[in-house]
Amino acid sequence: MPRPVSAPPLCRLLAARGVAVVAADSDAAGLVGLAADTAIHTQVVDVSDDEQVRRLVHGAVAELGRIDFLFNNAGIRLGGVVEHMPLPQWQRLVDVNLWGVVHATRHAYPLMRAQGSGHIVNMTSIAGLTPIAPSAAYAMTEHAIVGLSTALRAEAAAAGVRVSVAVPGGVATDIVDSGIDLPGYSFRGPARRMPIGMISTERAAAHILRGMRKNKPYIVIPHYNKAVVAAYRWCPSLMGRVGARR
Repeated sequence: MPRPVSAPPLCRLLAARGVAVVAADSDAAGLVGLAADTAIHTQVVDVSDDEQVRRLVHGAVAELGRIDFLFNNAGIRLGGVVEHMPLPQWQRLVDVNLWGVVHATRHAYPLMRAQGSGHIVNMTSIAGLTPIAPSAAYAMTEHAIVGLSTALRAEAAAAGVRVSVAVPGGVATDIVDSGIDLPGYSFRGPARRMPIGMISTERAAAHILRGMRKNKPYIVIPHYNKAVVAAYRWCPSLMGRVGARR
């Protein structure tokens, strides 16, 4: 279940730099291309299931000896007006987008604290920093990820553990919505993308690793995304109206 930065380029870039990678996906087909790389271990996992995530994290540490990085990249996207959003879809978004991050963080963070180092990177979207309508339920989960990341970063620093939130936008990926056909829903099939300023998943992955080396709290890419975030910070009312027209 990919977020704006597709996992495979990030996995391959890490593996090429000598990192032993454990890649997890709820869909076995999404792992096929990675399994050919001997430096990448793959496992089918539903991140909304705490026990499955616990086995993934602790199993990886038992096999590899330590955990240096955790990338919470799983997510689903669903846009729609609030009055037409059925409760099961609110619950599904929270289960995957938010609880998936919580489950992985809960199990990985104590291990990183014990070894005195590690870096957690939580992937979100521009919807976690600015209003994007009609996507209140999706934006809710993305804002929660930002809040979790920034608060944990402050808490974890004394233990030698770093936490960053990556906010990519305009990246050419295959993130899709849940395919539900209900009145008021704005996305279907591949998520709408900006016609200009898009970057490849490979470049996005490289930017994220560069931001990690600098220990940035926010890794916002590409450049126009930084402008959007800055504009909302300084002119929230104006940007709120712009977001409502998207």
